[in-house]
Amino acid sequence: MEVIVMRKIYIVSTYTGTVLAHLIRTITRKPYSHISISLDDSLDTMYAFGRINPKNPLVAGFVEEGIDKGLYEIKKNTICRVYSLEIDDDKYEKLKANINKIKSVKSLYNYDLLSLIAIPLGLSRRPEFGYVCSTFAADMLSKSGIALLNKPFYTVQPNDFYNLKGLTLEYEGLLRDYNKFRATYSIDTI
Repeated sequence: MEVIVMRKIYIVSTYTGTVLAHLIRTITRKPYSHISISLDDSLDTMYAFGRINPKNPLVAGFVEEGIDKGLYEIKKNTICRVYSLEIDDDKYEKLKANINKIKSVKSLYNYDLLSLIAIPLGLSRRPEFGYVCSTFAADMLSKSGIALLNKPFYTVQPNDFYNLKGLTLEYEGLLRDYNKFRATYSIDTI
C-alpha cells in the first residue's frame, strides 16, 4: 500500500492600512486586501505580488514577504487571517516549483495595476506577464493542481479567499503576534 504524504501550505490574508489597502477594502467591503502564499507554518517567507519597495507603492512586482520584512516591518498593526490547506507531497512540490519558476524570472513580471480596476468591475483581463496578489496566488494554486476556486485565476480577488471552503482558519489577529500564538498553541493540535 502506497503511503500518501500530506503537507500544509498557508494562505495569508492581510490588511496593512495603506491607502491602496484601504481603497481595496472599501470597494470589496471585506476586511482583508492582500493575499500571500507560504510553504511553511512560520510564515518566514510568503510569496506574493506587492510592493518591492515598502515605502513606494508604485514599485511593485514579485515579492518575498515575511512577518518582519518589507511592508510588514513598517506596518506593525497589520491584521491577518492565516488559513491552512493540506495537500499531497506531489502538489506541494509542484507549487514550490511554480513559485520558484516565477521567482527565477521575476524581472519579466510586473504588478498589473489595471487589474485592480478591471477585476472588481467584472472585466476580463489576462496579461501574460502581470499579476496582482490574488491572481498570482490563484494561478500558482491552479497550475499546481490545487482546485480551490471555481473561476479563472485572472478574475480572482483577495476576498475570494475569505472563508473559502476547503481552507482551515488557523489564526486571526495581528500578524506580528502570529508566531507567539503558534508557540503557545501548536497549530497542529488545534
